Amino acid sequence: MTFGGTVVAEPARALHALRQAWGWTHVDFAEIVGQSLMGHLLVIDCAGTYHYLDPDLLNLTALGNEAAAQAHMAQDETKLIWRADALVDAATERLGFTAMGEVYSRTVSALLSGDYGHEQLVRISLVELIYLTGDLARQVHDLPPETYQAAPRFK
Repeated sequence: MTFGGTVVAEPARALHALRQAWGWTHVDFAEIVGQSLMGHLLVIDCAGTYHYLDPDLLNLTALGNEAAAQAHMAQDETKLIWRADALVDAATERLGFTAMGEVYSRTVSALLSGDYGHEQLVRISLVELIYLTGDLARQVHDLPPETYQAAPRFK
């Protein structure tokens, strides 16, 4: 399956992080299929179900089989979110290119508030982002999103 992602630099460490940080979701992660420059992940569990991990929304969504995952990744909105061209361009200009194993993301306060301002962008290792967002997601998963994300998805 191709969808314009980047190669996961340390797949074993990233998969271990997924299992540790997002294990509370009861998904038995088997493989990371793809990663975006903003840390979004397409993953497969041991039963063959594809999942989309959105670190910005602190959300893991079951997509279904490969055909369902391909259909999801082909949607215009998903492509826009996955590529995040404006955010990636702003982050690259402000922070430089990511190093091997790094992605762009937002500060913790920006993740929780929904602030997509360019000054909130950071470079972080994918493994650290997985641990961070899994822990945050566990802490807020029973709260309505409007209590911790007040801003619109993109500015």
